[in-house]
Amino acid sequence: MTQDEWLKANAARFGSDYERLFASNVLSLVAGIRYESLSAQYPFKDNDGKQRYCDLVINEEGDVRIAIEIDGYDKSGTGTGMSHPEFIDWQRRQSALTSQGWRVLRFANRDVRDHPQRCARDISVLLDAERKKAHDLLSSTRQSASVQQLAQAQGSRINGLNKEVSVMKYTIMSFTVLIGVLIVVFAFKGTESVAGSAVVSQAVAAPASPATLQGATCDNPLDWRQAADHIGQSAAVLGPIMKVTYKPSSRGQPTWIDLGASFPSKRRLGLVVWGEHRPAFASLLAQPLEGRTVCVIGRIEQYKGVPRLELQGASQFQLVK
Repeated sequence: MTQDEWLKANAARFGSDYERLFASNVLSLVAGIRYESLSAQYPFKDNDGKQRYCDLVINEEGDVRIAIEIDGYDKSGTGTGMSHPEFIDWQRRQSALTSQGWRVLRFANRDVRDHPQRCARDISVLLDAERKKAHDLLSSTRQSASVQQLAQAQGSRINGLNKEVSVMKYTIMSFTVLIGVLIVVFAFKGTESVAGSAVVSQAVAAPASPATLQGATCDNPLDWRQAADHIGQSAAVLGPIMKVTYKPSSRGQPTWIDLGASFPSKRRLGLVVWGEHRPAFASLLAQPLEGRTVCVIGRIEQYKGVPRLELQGASQFQLVK
């Protein structure tokens, strides 16, 4: 989205001429600003439940959240600045935004008018720092997931070797018992052949297969609400698709799929398909998915308090008819 397109779409939302001046003169000087992530008169509720509106916010994937307020010195027109009730309200507004995870920047009307480059510089510095934090956290999360997958694969190989050793021991014991039985059979000239056969049958009988545990396959999956109880585990999870969001301009070109609830609710199960794996899901993502039920299979991680599962192959994603 270009600046002109954004200004046209938000022309009726500006609360003052200074907000409009800020959007046209300051934001154009911020390198790398993404207008699709910019909102004017953003609604939020303070910690007392009162409906509020923030002049401008930058809200990018990865928890980059910057609130921008354009302030005048004298709101009442008396020439004395803020009154005491106005100061209390200003403080409560600031505290509410900060406590809800926003990084807050405030600019005076005079700086917006006379020093737009100074305002743009402050935004650029904070935006670059927040994007770097989000990128570092994402890289750390993906690296941790890779290490855990490698450890899990090595554990599986070790378990496989242990099973092979156990099978070999079992086979040797079986042959030993069989030879002993044959010796007894020949010694008694076949009189104990029936008993010997019973012993052999018991020795080589295969153990019964255990029942399939919940979450082991899509035949018996976990409900999406149970995902938060299985962080760090690989499981099959069933849930309704609420929203699909493709971010081609974001770092990593992610496709976000929300199960059970939509962003920004923390009660959702988040699925992510990174750009490098998106071709494997081309035919699935070409369909209307919202409202359909899906079973996904993979390792459940946690990001920002939300359970998340990374999809790398189409076999992990099964639509339920």
